[in-house]
Amino acid sequence: MARAQTVPKERKTKQRGNGQGTVRQVGKKWRWEITLGFRADGTRISRSGYASTKKEAEDARNAMLTDYKRGLIGASDDVTVAEYAARWLKRQHDVKPKTQKRAGELLAYALEHIGKKRLRDVRPQHLKDLMATLAAREMKRGGTMAPRTLLHIRAKLRSMFREAVSDQIIYVNPMDSVKRSKLTAPISAGEVFDEEQMQRFAAIGWALEEVGICRLFPALFMAVSLGLRREEVAGLLWKHVDLERGILSVREVRTGGVKGTVTGEPKTLASRRDIPMPQSLVRVLKELQSKQERERKAAGAAWENSGYVIAGELGGPVAPDNLNRTMKRVIEWSDPDRFEEKARHLAISTSPEALARLRAEVLAGGKGQKLPSRSPHDLRHTYATLALKRGVPVEVVSKILGHASVSITLDTYRHVFENEKRAHVVDLFETMPPRREPEAVAALN
Repeated sequence: MARAQTVPKERKTKQRGNGQGTVRQVGKKWRWEITLGFRADGTRISRSGYASTKKEAEDARNAMLTDYKRGLIGASDDVTVAEYAARWLKRQHDVKPKTQKRAGELLAYALEHIGKKRLRDVRPQHLKDLMATLAAREMKRGGTMAPRTLLHIRAKLRSMFREAVSDQIIYVNPMDSVKRSKLTAPISAGEVFDEEQMQRFAAIGWALEEVGICRLFPALFMAVSLGLRREEVAGLLWKHVDLERGILSVREVRTGGVKGTVTGEPKTLASRRDIPMPQSLVRVLKELQSKQERERKAAGAAWENSGYVIAGELGGPVAPDNLNRTMKRVIEWSDPDRFEEKARHLAISTSPEALARLRAEVLAGGKGQKLPSRSPHDLRHTYATLALKRGVPVEVVSKILGHASVSITLDTYRHVFENEKRAHVVDLFETMPPRREPEAVAALN
């Protein structure tokens, strides 16, 4: 009678603790295995191999465990770059909606080229080729992609791959080998008003505020007086303004995004700052405080005690985009050639004195002298540019603007320093008699 053939069974060695792996005998071979983690669907991610002896299997398992604990072995995962980018963006819950949206827009440029690749298959050469491709990309506005945009894309990719290392999907960040490109041009400081334009902008703005057309002009005056961001102006609370000491403290911002206006803290530690106010701004804020008190009494129970410096007629906060609308209105009204046409409807509801003041300020510019188009953020640049031209130390301007470092201020306003260098040329030998011409020296001999 034929004996039944026995099938080799796996023989398990002495049980080990969780996370230490296993070694089993399979026939004449020894199989080792370690668990690296679990996928989103709950299935196990593991690494395994075979050896001729139990000792060799244990050594191989221990070596793999050592590499894994040192972060040199990533969990095998077939997730694509695009899939992981979506996962990474969802995790950015602690940033403002606008910042998260911008991160997605920057990554989209890269995902066009590497989005379908498996994350663990991406190598440094792929990313170097990607950055070269993006650098040559033709943009809709004309020209190639700006160097600063490339730097932002590199930063987002580096952060995303760093998290993939933390998730143990890959064991090394491929972006670490991609060099940071140099900026070929200084950071744009936007468009600014010159001294004369700024004075005219303020005069027209206050005249428009008086006739009730630009209720929010004090917000723009505040922005240009201290170089504040529009989100900082919209988020300023009265409790953060000390009118007696003349100190304004930036502690809160209101940011417009896809989910509406969001209130939060300034983005960086440097943005949280205490700024001394000029007396002209202190006077404006005192007048604004008195005006709000009158409005509060007139509104009665309808008043919303929001505590914001820049508020609506019923005391509620305003969206940052309203500052852009106010800015546009001032620019439109600055056109002397169209003033009479635009002022027709004001004659009925406005006092003759206020209308006369507005007319005088607008027409003072002369025919064809409409103010150039600018944004609220350009007022921040206007403050910085004019302050530096007036000799305010760059370190002071940097602190007032809330820049993380003086180098940012120097890079952004490099053009100011280039222009001012010639104005401050020092001739150490200006009192020294002029040198004699060679012919004159020869004549003496």
